[in-house]
Amino acid sequence: MSCRLIALLGLAAGLAATLAGCLAVGPDYRRPELDAPAAWTRQQDESRPAGALEEVAWWEAFGDPILDELIARGVAGNLDIAQARARVLQARADVKTAKAALFPSLDFSASSTSSSNGPLDAGTGAVTTSTPSTTSGTSATTTATSGDASSASNNTVFATGFDASWELDFFGGNRRSHEAAQASLEASVEDLRSTRLTLLGDVATYYIALRASQEQLGIAQQSAQAQRQNAEVTRERFRLGLITQLDLAQAEGQAASTAADIPSLESAIKQSIHRLGILLGLPPEALAGMLAAPRSLPDLSGPLLATGLPSELLTRRPDVRKAERKLAAASANIGVATAGLYPKFDLTAGLGLQGASPAKIAGFSTWYWSVLPGLSWPVFDAGSARAAVDKKKALYDEALASYQATFHTALEDVENALAAYYAELERGKNLAASVRAYEDAVALANERYVKGLTTFLTVLVNQAYLYSAQTNLAKSRANLRTDIIALYKALGGGWKAMETDNIPG
Repeated sequence: MSCRLIALLGLAAGLAATLAGCLAVGPDYRRPELDAPAAWTRQQDESRPAGALEEVAWWEAFGDPILDELIARGVAGNLDIAQARARVLQARADVKTAKAALFPSLDFSASSTSSSNGPLDAGTGAVTTSTPSTTSGTSATTTATSGDASSASNNTVFATGFDASWELDFFGGNRRSHEAAQASLEASVEDLRSTRLTLLGDVATYYIALRASQEQLGIAQQSAQAQRQNAEVTRERFRLGLITQLDLAQAEGQAASTAADIPSLESAIKQSIHRLGILLGLPPEALAGMLAAPRSLPDLSGPLLATGLPSELLTRRPDVRKAERKLAAASANIGVATAGLYPKFDLTAGLGLQGASPAKIAGFSTWYWSVLPGLSWPVFDAGSARAAVDKKKALYDEALASYQATFHTALEDVENALAAYYAELERGKNLAASVRAYEDAVALANERYVKGLTTFLTVLVNQAYLYSAQTNLAKSRANLRTDIIALYKALGGGWKAMETDNIPG
């Protein structure tokens, strides 16, 4: 009997495998083609290949070891990355669950059944109890009687064996479910990479903001000190009757105005330090000792990295890759829903031993087996199954639109970053020329004022212009660096250089 059962199971398995290999309802996914511009609006030297920009640690071009350390610690400790990594593990478990549905399930069972048959006197009765066995899916049933049972017959049957069940995936619903789970896993991996890319850009941006605020604070403090000295000299000259009270008021007002910028800059410095601490997965003040000391803005060495072609964003930007994988999952889910329109076949089989005592079971005296094929097919559901298919198709359309929109946004990010970089590059040149000119103007105004050839107001005005030009130049230098960071982030650069996770793909 056991050989016959094994043969039947083998035949069913072979039939299921044959049909499974031939049929899977629903669309077979292919990545849709998206139109991409032939080149960027502000195209660079096309002779420079872009290379694998995702593998380039672009932040190292700033030559700042503190920035390098912050990025390394951020990748290791950032809590958003930790959450994204946990979502990958969840998706992996979903894939295993979906894959398990493709195979039979096997349960072990053991039971003991006792029964008593015979006449019962008045006032006597029978109590039947069922006690669950410690083995999953089994139970032991005991029937006890009260009263005179001398004429009753007692029977006990012990049984143990295996029960197998298998949904035969004739129409590919389970395979499409596994396909959807696999695509969702790949989407979660891309989400992890996108989170890492965002972190790289944020750490670098806030570090530049910190150094820019420190530089502007130094300019403000230096200008405020010089203006306080001017105010003291002006106060003395007013006491001697050499200038009017208007000159004194203007000098004191200018010094106070510049000093008013200092608290705001000190606050901006603290906020940048706090944000960097949070990005590294630390309390806000954890990096104060490391970052409080002023440092100049990181230098820029070498030209921009090659941007490559717009179409390369489809394979380089993690968020675009994530949207494409979500589209693949949506396509597979159409097949899952479509399979619900067709019959479902399942096979349940049992194989085991039974006997009047455990010893007889141990002696393999009596075998039993069973095979129970099953079929279910919804004859009437008021259109529920068809509506489920329509919904999955609409979800696919939504995912397709999301994929297209994500790619268009990626193109916009790069174009905006290129435009901002080149505009700031030109602006910085003009601001540098402005600072040099106002430095000369302040020197000449002081010289002419000492000789009595101009008023003190001319000195104050040129000092104010110089302070404003110096501040704007410092901001422009910081903006130029953040524009470069935004460009490399928009291009999807660097995320693979810091990929230490054991993840597929």
